[in-house]
Amino acid sequence: MFLLIATLVCAWLLWRTFRPRGAAPVFSQRKHWSLLLAKPMADAMEVDGFYSPTCDHFTEEAQTILRAALLHQAGIRSHSNDEAVRAHFSATLEQQWFGLDLQALTAEDEPRAAMAFACARVAFLVRCAWLMRWLEPDLAWRVLLLNAQRAQDCFDSWEAFGSAYALGREQWVAAFRVDSLGEAFDEQHLRQLLAPGSGAWADIPWRTPTLSPALAR
Repeated sequence: MFLLIATLVCAWLLWRTFRPRGAAPVFSQRKHWSLLLAKPMADAMEVDGFYSPTCDHFTEEAQTILRAALLHQAGIRSHSNDEAVRAHFSATLEQQWFGLDLQALTAEDEPRAAMAFACARVAFLVRCAWLMRWLEPDLAWRVLLLNAQRAQDCFDSWEAFGSAYALGREQWVAAFRVDSLGEAFDEQHLRQLLAPGSGAWADIPWRTPTLSPALAR
């Protein structure tokens, strides 16, 4: 009896060790692409789990670090509680996301640069608002995918987008507008993202299948 039990235990341990495992969950190509627009900001803020489908909320420490800056970008009062923030996003985001960071332009701003900067910041804001549990995933994806389509309509490569983003951020802060969620982005940073094998922009085609937000699962 002892030998039988030992044999069964060994067999179970072997099965547990070598059994086939399902692949780790991944975002669709289109969804992952929509998040990559925010790569300069996600890198600057060192946001853990930004591109991971298994990450659905921030740690308390991350919430504390990012909360005030996210509310400022969204135009929400800093003393608002989470319930009020969720209500604000639910009522306004889908109708107003495309104007975020574009309503503060000056006559001297270069429009394409401003658009690239806005596309990156919207992608970062929406994903972070989701991880703050201010947004439901379905609403977040609708906006993220529309923002991705806007970027592809306005630019024809990662290099063009990155160059415009660099200028967009430069002109943003030059006019004393706050970008506490990012950092300086120059030609060297862009080359790093465009370097083959970097796992960043260089390895992801600029053009991805065009799908409506409802179909891009």
